[in-house]
Amino acid sequence: MKPLLMKPSLLLYLAHARDRHRCAVGPALAAAAQRAGWAFDAYYDDRRSGRHFGGWDEGGLSESMASGSLVAGGRHLDHALWLMAHYRVVAVGDPFSPLWPVIEANGESLGRSRNPADIYAAVFPRLGQTLPAEAAVLDAAPQGPLSIVTAPFLYPRLLQDGGVGIDVTCDADLRARLETLGVRRFVGHFVDPDRANGFPGGLDGVEGQVGGESYATLTARLAERHAGWGRGTLLGDPDLIAAQLPLAVGKRLLPLYGRPQTDVIERAADLIRAGADPVYGRQFDDHDFFALARLGRGLQIVDPDPPFASMSAVPPRIPSPPRPPAELEPDDATLRRWADEGRVLSTLVLWSGMIRELHCIPRILDLVSATGLHCGLVITADSLAQASPSDFALLGVPPEHGGVAGQVELLLGSTGRGVCAEGMMPPDELAALLADTRRELAEVLPESLMPKGWWPLVDTKLVDGTTPRFSWVDGRPVIRIAPRPRPQEKAVEGGGKPAPAASGRRDARRVIGSALRRYRLDRFYEAWRPFDRARPGPIDPALAEAVRSAGFDYMWTKASFGRSEAPFVSEDFVALPFTAGDWDGWSPFYTVGSTGQVRTAERQLLRAKRPGWLASNIDSILWLLPGEVLEKGRTVFKIAQMVAGGGTSGQLINVTPNVVARYARLLAQRSGKMAARTDVMERA
Repeated sequence: MKPLLMKPSLLLYLAHARDRHRCAVGPALAAAAQRAGWAFDAYYDDRRSGRHFGGWDEGGLSESMASGSLVAGGRHLDHALWLMAHYRVVAVGDPFSPLWPVIEANGESLGRSRNPADIYAAVFPRLGQTLPAEAAVLDAAPQGPLSIVTAPFLYPRLLQDGGVGIDVTCDADLRARLETLGVRRFVGHFVDPDRANGFPGGLDGVEGQVGGESYATLTARLAERHAGWGRGTLLGDPDLIAAQLPLAVGKRLLPLYGRPQTDVIERAADLIRAGADPVYGRQFDDHDFFALARLGRGLQIVDPDPPFASMSAVPPRIPSPPRPPAELEPDDATLRRWADEGRVLSTLVLWSGMIRELHCIPRILDLVSATGLHCGLVITADSLAQASPSDFALLGVPPEHGGVAGQVELLLGSTGRGVCAEGMMPPDELAALLADTRRELAEVLPESLMPKGWWPLVDTKLVDGTTPRFSWVDGRPVIRIAPRPRPQEKAVEGGGKPAPAASGRRDARRVIGSALRRYRLDRFYEAWRPFDRARPGPIDPALAEAVRSAGFDYMWTKASFGRSEAPFVSEDFVALPFTAGDWDGWSPFYTVGSTGQVRTAERQLLRAKRPGWLASNIDSILWLLPGEVLEKGRTVFKIAQMVAGGGTSGQLINVTPNVVARYARLLAQRSGKMAARTDVMERA
C-alpha cells in the first residue's frame, strides 16, 4: 500500500467583510502561522452580487457589486472542501461563516467568535506560541480630507513585527482581556487623532498620520518603507487589499492604491518594475493595463472572493485525453478541400484568464457541452493554478463520458500570468514572460493540451478612430454623451479640505441622471467610453516574432479586423485577425455580444465567395459570472448555438482556433503571400 502522507497544517481565519478588526487580526494570525511553519488563509463572508465590477464607482451602485461572486454560485464550500483534501485545516472566527458545516465535518474548530481576544487566546497556544507584549492599533474607518482607509495597507508592518493587532474601536473590556493575555503596550499606526484620543486607557504611542495625503502618496510611501520585504505588488482599493491578505502573505506583495491608479503606478514605477510579474489586484479602469505594460508587467485581476490562495500550492490534475486533440482535427486534405469549395470556418475565443473569472469556467463548459460548440478558452498560469480541479479535469474527458475533450482548446493570454496592453510592452520582455510561463505550464498540463495559440488584449499601438455619436444598440437609438470625470485625488497641503468644484459637478450630474432615470430616458443615452475614439493600428512584426520565439504556432491580433487574411505568416507561425463583432469601447478589443453581429459577419464573409473564417471574442465575465448569467445567459447561449450550428446559413464549419490557424497558413500559401510575410519577419 502507498503510505499516507501527513497533510500540511493551515490556519483559516473567518471574518465578516464589515468587521473592522479583521484588518488587524488577519495579519497578526498570518505572522503567527508563518512562525509556526503553517500555511495561512482567510475567508471574509459578505453579500455578493456575482456581477462584473469593472473599476471605480462614483456611488449609486450596491456595495455587493464589488464583492465578487455569490456564495452559492461561487461554490465556496466546494473550494473549502478541496482545501481540506490537501491541508489539515484549523479554523477560527466569524460564528456565522457559511463555511462552518464543511470545516466541522472535515477540519478542526478553535472556536466561533469575532472577539480578537477570544481568537488570540485560542490560536497562539494551538501554534505553541505566547502572545506578544505589543498590540498594533489600526484604523479601518475613513480619515483625512480624502476619506482614506489606512488599516488594510499596513499588513507588511504587522507581518514583519509579529505582534498582535486590533482596531481603534477596541473597548475597555477588550483591552482588559488582552492585558490579561499578556499584552502590555498599545501603539497606534496611522490612527485618526480624535479616535486615538478616545482609545480606552490611552495609547503608548502613535506612528504616522494621514494628514492631507492621497491614497497614491500614502501607499507609495508605505510600500517604499517595506521594499526590502516585498517581492511583488498588490494593486487595489481597501476592501480588495484586505480580502486578498492570504495572497499578499504568500507572495510578499506590497499594497498600492490610487484614484486613479495610474497615479500610484507612476509614483511606484521602480518598485513595480523591480517586483515579480504579474501585479495582482484589480483595475481602476483599463488605463492601468497601458501604464503597467510600459513597466513590463501585466495585471492578474482578483476580487474579494475565493478560490483560496493556498490552493495554488496544489498542482492541478488534468488527465490526458484518450485521443490527442490533434487527431480529432480535420486533416490537411480536408482543409484543402474546404479551401477549394470556398468554405468559411467559425470559432469563438472565450476570455476567462483572470482569477476573478474562474466562476465562469463551469458555465463555459456547460455552454460547450449543451451546444456542441468548438472554441478556444483563454487562460493564464494563475487562473489554471487557482481553478477548481473538478473544472479543468473535464478537458481530458471525452464528450460521451460527460467532458469536453476535443471541443475546448486552451490558449495562453497576454503576458501568460496577467494582462496588459502588449503593444506598449518591449517585445523582448513579452517573449521572456511567455517563455517562462510555457515552461511552468508544461509541468502541470498534458503535452496534448499545451496552448499552441496566444491571445492579446491589444497587441498593437492604438491610433485615432471614430465611433458614431448616434447609433442603434439592441434595437434602440442611443446618443453618446460626455462621460463622468475620473476622480483626481491630490494630496492636500496642510491637511485642508479638497476643492469643492469637482463635487459640485458630480452633484449636478447626479441630478440630471436621476431625472433621466425617472422618465426612463436614460436608456437612450450612453456615455462616451474610454476607447471609443481609438482603434488598433497595424501589427508589429517584432511583437509577432516575440510570440513565435516563445514557442507558439499562432496568435490572434487586434489588427486587420474583419479581414480573413493573415497580416503576418510564415511556415511555422501565423497571426489571425478577428472578423466578427464590434469594438468594445470600454476595453480595447473586439467582442461579439449578439447573434445579430454573428449574422452580419456571416453575410459579409459568404458574400465574398472565398475561403475565410468567422471568429470573435466573448468577454465571459460580462455573460457568465453567477450574477450575470441569470440575466444574460440566454444571449450567449444563442450565440454559441448559432456558431456551433453552422450559422444562419448552415454553411459555416465550427472548429477550434488551431484549425483556423492551419487554414490561414494554407490560404496564405495558395495566395503566394507566405514569402512576403516571411521577409517581414526576417527584417523584424
